[in-house]
Amino acid sequence: MESGLIVILVLIIISGAVAYVGNLVGRATGRRRLTIFGLRPRHTAQIVTVITGMLIAILTFATVLLLSQDARTGLFRLNELREQIRTAEARLAEVKGGDIAFRRNQEVVREVIDGRRPQAEIMERLDALRIRAVDVAVAGGIAPDLVTGGVLSLYPPNLTWEAVARLISLRGEETIVRIVTLENTLRGESLRVFVQLVKRLVAYQKGALLGRGTIDGRAGRDQVGRDLLALVDTATEGAGAKLLSRPLSRITDPPQVQIDADEVRRAVSIIVTRGRETRVQVVAQRATTTEAPLVVAFVIQP
Repeated sequence: MESGLIVILVLIIISGAVAYVGNLVGRATGRRRLTIFGLRPRHTAQIVTVITGMLIAILTFATVLLLSQDARTGLFRLNELREQIRTAEARLAEVKGGDIAFRRNQEVVREVIDGRRPQAEIMERLDALRIRAVDVAVAGGIAPDLVTGGVLSLYPPNLTWEAVARLISLRGEETIVRIVTLENTLRGESLRVFVQLVKRLVAYQKGALLGRGTIDGRAGRDQVGRDLLALVDTATEGAGAKLLSRPLSRITDPPQVQIDADEVRRAVSIIVTRGRETRVQVVAQRATTTEAPLVVAFVIQP
C-alpha cells in the first residue's frame, strides 16, 4: 500500500478516536455537571469540545510529521528547497540558452499535401517530408538518440506517421503539414517534434485592401519612406490570424511581409512630387495562400 494511503488511514483512525473520547468526556461532564475554573457546566462542556478539536489537530500534525519524511522536509526545509529550485532553474536556463540547436515551437520543415490523393501517395509525400526534417535537424546539430537511434521522435509517443497520413486523408483537402519542435533542444540531443496540420486557403485575393493612411509629402523623401513602411506594419498587423510564420521560424512568430524596394521608391516619388498630404492604400500585390509570404503594394489615391 502507498505510504500516503497509510498516513490517511492512520489520521482517520486517530481523529475518530480523539473525537470519540472527547464526546465521552463532554457527555460525562454534562451529566455530572462538572465545572472547570468555576465555570458553568455548559461552558465547561464547550471548553472540552474546543480542547478535543485542538487535540485532533495536534495529533494529526504530529502523525503526519512522524510518518512522512516529505512533510518534515516541506515544513522545516521549505525555504532551502525553494532556493535549490531557483538555483537549478537558473543553471538550466543558462545551459539551455548556451547551445540551443532548435527552439520550442520552431518549424523544421513544411509541405503542402493534398488529402484527396491516394493514401499511398500521401504516405510517400509525408515520408519524404520526414526525411527532409531529419536532414535539416542533423544539419542544425541534432544527433540520433542513443537508445532508439532515431533523430526525430514523434509526440505524442503513441502517434505514428501512418496515423498522420490517415488524418491528412480524412481532411480531404489541401493541407499544410508542419513538423514543429516540442521543446528547446541542445546540439547533440535528439529532437522531439509534433505535426501541425493547417488548412490551405487563399487568405488574401489580389488587390485586397489591408489598410490605409495619409502621408505628408512635405516631410521629405526619407520621412515619407519611413511613414510608408510604418503604414505597412500597421496594415499587416492582423495578417498573423490568416497566414503562417516564415519557414524555420517559431510558429508563434508573425508572418513574412514583403514589399519591393522599387514599389517604395515609386510611392515616395509620387507623394513628394505632390508636396501635400496624400491618401495611400496598402493592398495585396497578388493572391496569397496560407503558407505564402504576404507581398504588398501601394495604391496612391488622387
